[in-house]
Amino acid sequence: MNQKNRHSQPFLMVLIVTTLLIIASFSDTQFTLKGVKTRKVEMLSDIQIFKKINENSLQAVNSPKYLNNNKGTPPLSNPALQNSTSIIDYNSDTASSMAYFFQSLNTTKTEKHKTRIAYFGDSMIEGDLITQDLRSCMQERFGGFGVGFVPITSIVAGFRKTIIHSFDGWTTYNLINNPPVNHKLGISGYGFVPNTINFEDTLNIADESWVSYTAVNKKNINKFYKTKLLYGKSDGENYVTINGARYELKGEKTVNQIVIDQPNAAKSIEATFQCKTTIDIFGFSLESDSGVFVDNFSFRGNSGMPINKVSQSVYAETNNCLGYDLIILEYGLNAVNEKITDFLWYERGMNNVIKHIQASFPTASILLISVGDKGYSRDGVYETDPSVPILVETQKRMAKNNNIAFWSLYDAMGGNGSMVKWVEGDTILANKDYTHFNFRGAHKAGKLLFDKLMNEYQKFNKNNFVLNP
Repeated sequence: MNQKNRHSQPFLMVLIVTTLLIIASFSDTQFTLKGVKTRKVEMLSDIQIFKKINENSLQAVNSPKYLNNNKGTPPLSNPALQNSTSIIDYNSDTASSMAYFFQSLNTTKTEKHKTRIAYFGDSMIEGDLITQDLRSCMQERFGGFGVGFVPITSIVAGFRKTIIHSFDGWTTYNLINNPPVNHKLGISGYGFVPNTINFEDTLNIADESWVSYTAVNKKNINKFYKTKLLYGKSDGENYVTINGARYELKGEKTVNQIVIDQPNAAKSIEATFQCKTTIDIFGFSLESDSGVFVDNFSFRGNSGMPINKVSQSVYAETNNCLGYDLIILEYGLNAVNEKITDFLWYERGMNNVIKHIQASFPTASILLISVGDKGYSRDGVYETDPSVPILVETQKRMAKNNNIAFWSLYDAMGGNGSMVKWVEGDTILANKDYTHFNFRGAHKAGKLLFDKLMNEYQKFNKNNFVLNP
């Protein structure tokens, strides 16, 4: 027997069998034998499937249904074609749901005009986290000086890095410990009541309530050109002394204001209150005559639903004083629980909140931001809380049903398992509670949000969107 050809026999057998199977794959090899249906031989099935997927995707993208979509974002019914990290516009009209905001930015670029953002959130934005970076990016591009609205007192005053804030002599009410019927909560969800004093009793001077704000040495927030004090209805002799000048607190509206211009800019604001009757003080806004301002309205432990306790009249009259162009709602962290699989109760509550905000700020765009990723320990190993992606989809549906814009912070972070990476990665972006960003992580989130807003802003101007008359 010839030994030389034995080494090539296995190769020849494999080649012959492979050739036969390839030929069979182009023929109909399916048949039924005794009730059993055979499968078609498909040697090239992986390649063919890949080709079909690409062809189907290409047909979908090029179909008139998507080519004529003015918003530049595929509908929710086709999530595979969406970039999950982009801002999604769910407005059913021809104009963008962000039109009020974007048109205001256009005016701010060319005229002496203010664009204002109210950013409502929970502990994720405490201490001006995320908002300080969004503000910085906005003011760098569109101008503006000042941190915007600051409450009278704050539990994170020592933590915040964008203003030096001190105070004394105040009674505080908030969304959780409901205020008495004769008091109102301000836009921040807080109301602050100064001590009442007898003007004739000089010993009472020590009981005067005061608050102080000092600018920090950072670009665009190192001076104040304009100061606004927002307060409630005043029924008696009530005064405030601001940087040595005395002003009477008077007004019959739910929200009143005193506006002070500082032509040479101020480095600090010191206010002392001399009030004979009870009055609600809501806060100061530190700003300039033009530019972009981002107001941080954080409230620890808030699921979002309690902000309905702030009356529509307070929201609307505050809007008359400050003028908001964009309302951002970022909640959900305090609704997440690994045992929850249905957030219908939350959806119903937040739908009411969105409608309340829409009625209170009729000329403002609204952006709903999803909960970020949150880790929980399972058998000693941290992973994404299983309720997080369920809540994100619920929030997406809320935005769609209310025709507002939506941005998934969860997807922008990286989706499933991202919080673990943010905590345990080479660059630490979040705290060991696997829930909250540190300053570095908040900076990244704020910059991501700014970039996504600017992407949509460019699309808006490119498509020449206009508001319906």
